Amino acid sequence: MIRIVFFDMDGTLVEDESSWRTVHRFLGTDHIARRALEKFSRGEISYEEFVKHDVSLWPRGLPRAFFEQVFSKVRVKPEAHWVFSQLGGKGVLRVIVTSGLDVLAERVCRMLAADGCVSNQMVFDSRGCFTGIVKINVDPSRKVDALKKVCEKYSIPLNETAAVGDTAYDKSMFKAVKTSILCAKPGAPPPDGHEAMFVVSSLKDIVELVC
Repeated sequence: MIRIVFFDMDGTLVEDESSWRTVHRFLGTDHIARRALEKFSRGEISYEEFVKHDVSLWPRGLPRAFFEQVFSKVRVKPEAHWVFSQLGGKGVLRVIVTSGLDVLAERVCRMLAADGCVSNQMVFDSRGCFTGIVKINVDPSRKVDALKKVCEKYSIPLNETAAVGDTAYDKSMFKAVKTSILCAKPGAPPPDGHEAMFVVSSLKDIVELVC
C-alpha cells in the first residue's frame, strides 16, 4: 500500500524544466549558467559550488516580488490538479521534493493543495530583498535524504511510498521507494540511467500505478 507519493516539481508538475533556468532566461544569464550546470553534471563541481555560481549571476537586492512575478508565468501541468485530487481522495499524502526554488515551489504547493513541500530556500532580508544566499535543502543527487525526513515526520516507512520524476537526477529517490515512476516527455526517449520501475507519458497514468 502506497501512503505517500513524492513528486519532483520542475518538468514534472510544471511545464518549465528548471526554476533556476526560468530566472536565468528572464535575466539573460542562461548561457553563462549552463556551463556550470554542465560541470556539475560531469561531477567537476559540487552542488554547493553550482548554487553559489548560479546566484552570483543575479543582481543583489532584487525584491521577492520580482521573483514572484517571474514565476507567475510558470504553468502547472493541467493533469497535475486531477492527479493530486485523485490521490488526496484516496488518503494518499502528496509531497513535493524539488531542488528548485521555494518561491515557485510554495506557489505550486498551494495551487495543488499538496500535503508538504521541500525545496531550496531563497534567503531574503528584512526588507524582502534577495541576499544572494540559497539554503540548500534538496541536493538533486541526494533527494532521498529529504524523503527520509518526510517519512520520519509521518512515521511512514520508505517501502510504503512512491516517487515521480522526469530526469536521472531523481534516481536517488527512485531507488529508495517501493514504486518509482518516470514521467517522460511525449515523443522523447527516457533519459539514460533513470532507474525508475515504470515510464509513463502522462501524469494521469501514475494514479493506477500507486493506488
